[in-house]
Amino acid sequence: MFSTKFKKTIGLSLGITVSLALAGASNAYSEDIMMLPLHKGIDAKYRIELKPSHVTQRDGYDNQPKFGPDGNSLYFTRQLDKADGEGQQTDIFKFDIDSKDVINVTQTEDFSEYSPTPYNADFLSTVRVNPEGEQHLSLFNTEAKVHEVLRSDIEPVGYFSWLQPTKAAVFVLGDVMTLQILDTESEQQPLVLEEHIGRCFETVANNVITFSKEEDGIHQLYALTSEGAISSLELSLPEGVQDYVWVDSQRLIVGKGSKLLMVSSAETRELADLSSLDVDGITRLALSPDKSRLALVYQRP
Repeated sequence: MFSTKFKKTIGLSLGITVSLALAGASNAYSEDIMMLPLHKGIDAKYRIELKPSHVTQRDGYDNQPKFGPDGNSLYFTRQLDKADGEGQQTDIFKFDIDSKDVINVTQTEDFSEYSPTPYNADFLSTVRVNPEGEQHLSLFNTEAKVHEVLRSDIEPVGYFSWLQPTKAAVFVLGDVMTLQILDTESEQQPLVLEEHIGRCFETVANNVITFSKEEDGIHQLYALTSEGAISSLELSLPEGVQDYVWVDSQRLIVGKGSKLLMVSSAETRELADLSSLDVDGITRLALSPDKSRLALVYQRP
């Protein structure tokens, strides 16, 4: 699936998954997040255990799950009513897996944050939307509670994924959605590398991310290096699907309707049907670093 170079490095980073969503997006229906145990058998097949842990169960928008690097917490985006009752905004929350505590991390009123992605021990990277509606890649100091906008000249950023500490692949909104590389140490405008791309980026190795591009209504997967080189992975996502997580260098998990599917170049097979859990409309996914938990976003009836 991946080139020899990618195969050698992908296993080092697959625990760090990036499941991103369009900043500013909201829906009329309720979206919730649950976690399910994931097991790998001696036959090398993964299996889902239908024993859900509910991260959220409420009316409203809860989305964009992302595990912390230790796997003991899950970050997500939550939409809230403003204190003055005039409209809504989003904050980043953290779910502690052991205590079940839910903590508001960003606590902003006039700004909205999306796509929480741990950057290092002290910083969380997000897409931040200011009162003027501009969307920037931002770093948030979780201790000092201070935001730093990265490259204010590059916006509106919808999704992102880190290639290096100073380079991120970014999805830039416009009449056509484009893939660009945001370099925090450069003042040059980035080149448009691809158009008509999907919303899901995955950091799979140092200097490598994967993304999808819609071709004839189907999302095809590609790899991007920090130098801007793009190569086809010769793998298609199921029709109507653009969210995915890699479980190894050959296989990925996607959701479609109430079902979780395992996809590889050789086959697509059903991993689990979650209809008995009242799950439908599965979209974004996140995999814990040790691959023992799968978080998913779904529509609640």
